[in-house]
Order: sequence, then C-alpha cells, then structure tokens
Amino acid sequence: MKPHLSLLFFFLILASCKQVQNVTDAITNPSARTIFERDLKVDDSLFQNYNDIYFNAKNNKLQLELPSVVQSNSDTVDFNVLAYTLDLQRGERFKVESNIAADSLQLMMDVFAVENDSIVSEKPLVSNDPDSNHLEFNVTKTGQYKVVVFPNNSHVSDFGLTFFTEPTLAFPVSGKDNRAIQSFWGASRGGGSRSHEGIDIFAPRGTPVVAATDGFISSTGNRGLGGKQVWLRDGVFGQSLYYAHLDSIAVSGGRRVKLGDTLGFVGNTGNAKTTSPHLHFGIYTSTGAVDPLPYVKMLTPIIYEEIALASKGKTQLRTNELRVGANVKTQKLQDLEPKTSLKILGKTKRWFHVQVNDTLQGFMHESLVSEIQ
Repeated sequence: MKPHLSLLFFFLILASCKQVQNVTDAITNPSARTIFERDLKVDDSLFQNYNDIYFNAKNNKLQLELPSVVQSNSDTVDFNVLAYTLDLQRGERFKVESNIAADSLQLMMDVFAVENDSIVSEKPLVSNDPDSNHLEFNVTKTGQYKVVVFPNNSHVSDFGLTFFTEPTLAFPVSGKDNRAIQSFWGASRGGGSRSHEGIDIFAPRGTPVVAATDGFISSTGNRGLGGKQVWLRDGVFGQSLYYAHLDSIAVSGGRRVKLGDTLGFVGNTGNAKTTSPHLHFGIYTSTGAVDPLPYVKMLTPIIYEEIALASKGKTQLRTNELRVGANVKTQKLQDLEPKTSLKILGKTKRWFHVQVNDTLQGFMHESLVSEIQ
C-alpha cells in the first residue's frame, strides 16, 4: 500500500473510532470524570498518580459547613482534588456551582453517600455532565455525604466553587418566610403523649396557603385534630403534603393544582381553636411523617468573592493547628512545626485548605499561614 494511502486509511479508522465513541457516549451519558479518566488512561503512570490522589482525597476527614465558597486553582504539574464531608437533610436540594465556564476549565464533580462506619460508597450518587460545571441532587435520606471536585490539569486557572442547599418545595404560606415558623418538628404535644409531626407557620387569619409543588388534591375535609384540612399528593406514588387548621378550603378532592395555587386560608380550626391562626404543615411518606422544615426553609443566597490564591505556603507561628473543618470548634488533627511547607489547595473565608505531605490534609487559619507567591 502506498504511504499516502496508508496515512489516509489510518485517519479513516481514527475518525470511525471517534464516531463510534460519540454514539456510545450519546447512549451511556458518561460523566465529566468518566471521560477525563478515559483520556488519562493512555498514560498508565499518570493515571495511577491521579488515582492515588483521588482516592486519598475521597477518604479524607475534612468537613465543610454549608453554605460555603471555596477558591481554588488548577495545576498542570499535579492534581488538585478537593473533597469534603457534608451533613445533608432529606428535603434539601444540594448544589455545586462554579464561577468558571466548562469551556474555559472543565471541572469534575461527584457526590458519594457516606455509609456505616464512615465508609464512602464506591459509586457516586450523582456526577456532573461533560461541558457543565454544575451539579445538583435532591436529598432523599438525611445523613453524611462526600463531595469531590477537581479541575482538568491541562492548564493553570483560578476558579471558585459555591456549595449550598435550597428547599425542594415552595413556602406554603403566601407572603411569609422562616420567621413565621414558631413551632417545630418533635415539640411536645398533648401533655407529652405525642410529638409534633410538622411545623406551625403563623399568619393573620385569611392569609392564603398555597401548593408547595405541582400535584393533585387527594382529600379535603373538616375532621379530627386538624380541623379544616387539605391533603396534596406530590405525584402518584410520592409524598403527601398536609395543610391543617384552615379557616376555609379553596379546592376540592381530585383536582390537579400547580405550584402556587391557593388551597385554602389560614385559620385555627380543629384543636387549634385556642391558639392564634396558623398553618400546621406536615409531610407524610410511605414510611410515615418526616420533618418538613428542610423542604421549605428559605436560605440566604451566598455571594462569591474572587481572591488571589497562592499555590504554596509555610506555617509561621510556634504552634500551627491543622483542623478537619474551617472552624476553631472542629477537631484538631495535629500541630505543625514552624516553617512547615504547605501545598495550598483552596481557601474558604479565612481558612486555607492545605496539604502537608502526600496524604495529610486539613484546614488552617490564615493567621498561621504565610503564602509564597
């Protein structure tokens, strides 16, 4: 075969393989990390180095309080992997967003469940898509989770991350917010014979109560402790939202409603006749009642502020505390000697996320760190 024909044949095979891969990706929807690792595996030693760094970060002890903003950067020499344990509640929507677009710097994001004995699950619950620096998922089980984020190491670039939660349902009383909630899940009721299976949202009589999500009205009526009440089913096999002590009801059973539709009006019927008008709001699942607060609690948005971040530093005091979290109340990992070399992986508020050696990571207050530009 002539040389130019051999070269043409090689490129045709290469193009064909790429087309097959594109078709396969369109069917399997691989995550950003899957594609990154696939490309990296052409260099066995580089992939092994990455794999060791990723595994070490994924299993670190670092904790992150929400909401948080973390500033970091990519490194062409090494892999900067950020990993934090989070406490999340059922009913929240957890989100990670970045200030940098994926076409400028692709980030890889994963969220793992933390199982019994603090073991991080092997497979992620959710991962970000290629060409996206955004991740979110609805929390269906209260517990600890591990979020892992790292940038493509193709070039050096600063980037910022915001880690936060938001409610999965709308607030159920029109014009009100968290300040109107004056009785919470688990409070004693009936002289201690039972506990409060919901939250009480106080508002003037006649204030509209609204659908916190799309759904259909499974039941209405005037009965029992709840007095005038509405049950809203969130999907055919979903949870049931319970609106009680209404002054009057604005919907009928079997009707489909949209988010924000008026279901009734705040009152104090049922066993609330001796209290100020309020809505008792509850959520029931196939396993019973759950705390509705995380589903509706309105949160203050966090503001991202870009900062200049060095990649190296050293400790500068006689005693330098390395902690698991960005707070003096968190567990201390150890004290570092003065002038200990540090690799700076990130910063949140006034705390650096640093790495001391190949395996030890922690948070250190900025007053203990001297940055090396």
